[in-house]
Amino acid sequence: MYSTTNISSTTRARVLAGLACAALFVLPERPAAALSCDGPPWEDEWSMPGSLHDSTAEFPLDAQFWELRGCAYDFAPPSECRLERGDDVIPVAVEVDGAEHCNVEPSYVGGDNFPDALVRYVPERPLLPERSYVLVCDANGPAPNDEQGQYTFVRSRLDPAPAAAPGSLDDIGLEFKRGDEGCCESGSYLDLRLDLEQPWLLEGGYVEVLYDDGQVFAVREPDSNWSSAIEMPPTKGGLELTPVAADGTRGETRRFDRGDYDRELIYTPCAVTGHASPLALWLFAPLLWIGTLGRRRRRAAGGAS
Repeated sequence: MYSTTNISSTTRARVLAGLACAALFVLPERPAAALSCDGPPWEDEWSMPGSLHDSTAEFPLDAQFWELRGCAYDFAPPSECRLERGDDVIPVAVEVDGAEHCNVEPSYVGGDNFPDALVRYVPERPLLPERSYVLVCDANGPAPNDEQGQYTFVRSRLDPAPAAAPGSLDDIGLEFKRGDEGCCESGSYLDLRLDLEQPWLLEGGYVEVLYDDGQVFAVREPDSNWSSAIEMPPTKGGLELTPVAADGTRGETRRFDRGDYDRELIYTPCAVTGHASPLALWLFAPLLWIGTLGRRRRRAAGGAS
């Protein structure tokens, strides 16, 4: 008669491996464990993307300026904006994308929802070469970028050449990264990789990201000086990416549907304890039983010798 005592160590190892792999596929979608419990970069107002962070950056004469703002609560667009340099004043129009997703109910914010607004500052005429301007708004203007925290400086370059045309996104990489909501409560995110040395990006251009639910995001550089990764909010649907040059010229849009980008499938212990699937937990029961059986056999063998 066949019994559990006839299970060889090789068979046990194969069963253990098979059940472990099966458990991974029924675990919920949650992002690879993070090394810290910091929130995602798009929730940090100090690191929101934009072209106005560096007061020493030099822009083409026909450049527009932009910033991404978190807008979950009481978003108000900038008003009455202008570029000032002594008596030289350039009126600036303000255009906002994604504002329809701002001012949502507090209960709606969280999870996979991170509403943002893309604010664009469009000068009425080109800047003069090699000049420093101050971007001023009567209300709700951009954050200061000088060391004293008082003014938002914009500097034009000497070269009169127009802004570079937006590049292609054919070579970009996009991957869904799994986090760990069980331990650090860090959610999933999308990891975007592209050539950051392209002229249209170096001049202040960006990649516009439009999600299927209408929310907007924008990126142009890594989230920190020590990482080459660009993290974006996750989505359960598709998204469209469009290169936008410094002068606002839009390039060819590239679309990613749910199955068009890589998905990282990494098991982390916290994911099991954090809202794991009941089926996944039941798959771990045989693993414990087989491991206990092996220990009993080894003890029995040791006692008989």
